[in-house]
Amino acid sequence: MAKVKIYFDPIGNTMNIWWGDPKDAYSSEEVDSKDRNDVIIKDKKGRPISLEIIGILPKELNISEKLKSLIKNRKTPFILSSK
Repeated sequence: MAKVKIYFDPIGNTMNIWWGDPKDAYSSEEVDSKDRNDVIIKDKKGRPISLEIIGILPKELNISEKLKSLIKNRKTPFILSSK
């Protein structure tokens, strides 16, 4: 049985599911859907070996959206704090 690796990126709001070896990644193509912009990664033989799901988190939990609202048009850096 093949191993499946899942990588979750909360900042990029993506999840990658690999059932093939990432070293074999050769090409990628967007999923043909007007509602999604996910990406299928394929090996040299054109076989799918991974799926990247873009926009996995709902807007309320999307860290990037929260950061945008904090930063807005700020030109000076600031430190994020958990306080």
